[in-house]
Amino acid sequence: MLSKSKLEEIRKLLENSQNPLFFFDNDADGLCSFLILQRALGRGKGVAVKSFPDLNSSYLRKVNELNPDYVVILDKPRVEKAFIEGVYEKAIPIIWIDHHDVQVEKEILEKTHYFNSYPSSEPVTYICYNVFKKESDMWLAMIGCIGDVYMPDFASKFCEKYPELFNSEISAFDSLFTTEVGKAVKMFNFVLKDTTTNVIKFLKFLMKANNLYDILEENSNTKGFHERYNQLKAVYDKIIKKAEANISDSKLLFFSYSGETSMSAEISNELFFKYNNKLVVVAFRKQDKANISIRGENARKFTLKAIDKIEGATGGGHETACGVQVPIERLDEFNAELEKLVN
Repeated sequence: MLSKSKLEEIRKLLENSQNPLFFFDNDADGLCSFLILQRALGRGKGVAVKSFPDLNSSYLRKVNELNPDYVVILDKPRVEKAFIEGVYEKAIPIIWIDHHDVQVEKEILEKTHYFNSYPSSEPVTYICYNVFKKESDMWLAMIGCIGDVYMPDFASKFCEKYPELFNSEISAFDSLFTTEVGKAVKMFNFVLKDTTTNVIKFLKFLMKANNLYDILEENSNTKGFHERYNQLKAVYDKIIKKAEANISDSKLLFFSYSGETSMSAEISNELFFKYNNKLVVVAFRKQDKANISIRGENARKFTLKAIDKIEGATGGGHETACGVQVPIERLDEFNAELEKLVN
C-alpha cells in the first residue's frame, strides 16, 4: 500500500487543482477511482480510456478541448510517450496512479507525479478511497475493489451496514457472481461499453448518487442504464453458453468470438469462476487483431512466454489475470503456444 506520506502528497496535489481532467481505465476500478476523487473534490471531468493497452496520444484532443489545469491518469499501466509530452509541453501537471507491475521509462517519470502500489498492488480505487476516506463513498470503493477482485479492509464494515448487498465471509472473486456488489460491477462494466453520450449521462448520475440502492433500483433516472445492462447481459449469456459448449478435457479453455461489443474480461471471469481448474482464454476478434483476456493459475507467466514467440503481440497484467493483444492472423499460433505450455 502507498505510505501515508504518499497519500497525503496525492491529496495536496489534487486540492491544488481547479479544473482537473481524469483519464481512467474503462472498467469498474477505473470508473470508481475517478468518481471517488471527483466527488471528494467537487470538481473535475472524466474520460473513460478505451484504447488498449495504453493511454495514447489521440486523447490529447480532450486536453485541448477541456483545458484542464491538472491531468490525472487512473489505472492505466502504460501511457504513450507522445501523450505525456503533449501534456507536459502545455505545462500541465500530471498525476498518475496505478497498481500494475510495469517499468516506466525514466524520462516519463520525470515529467509526472507517479504513484504505484505494486508489489502489494491494491487497486487504484482502494488508493483513491484512502486519499480522502469519505465513508459516504465506501459503496463506490467496494464496487471498484471487488471489480478488481480485491477484498478491502473495510469490507466487513460495509457488510455489517448492508448485509443484504454483500458477504465479506466469501472471497472477492466469488462475490463477483453471488452478491449485489458483484452485480453492480457488471452493470458498471457494461454501461461503460455504451456510446460516449450515454456514458457521460451515467457519469453525471453517479456523481450525485447516494448509495448502491440508487444504482440497483430501476426508475425514471436509471431506466436507460438498466436497459443497456439487460441488453448486453442477454448477449453475454449467449456467449457464455457457446463457450461452455466447447469444454474439453484440456487444461486450456480457449474461446473466441466477434461482434459489436467486447466483453472478454467479464466472460473470462465467469468461465474461470465455473471452471477454475483450467486456464481460461477468451479472445474478441476484430478485423486485424484479437483482444484477449486470460484467467487462471500462472496466467501472466504463460501469457508472456506465449507472446514472446509472436511478432506484434503485446500484453501483461496480474499473476492470475491479464490481457494481451495479438494480430488476428497469429491467434491460432497463440492458442497453440498456450496449449503446449498448459498441457
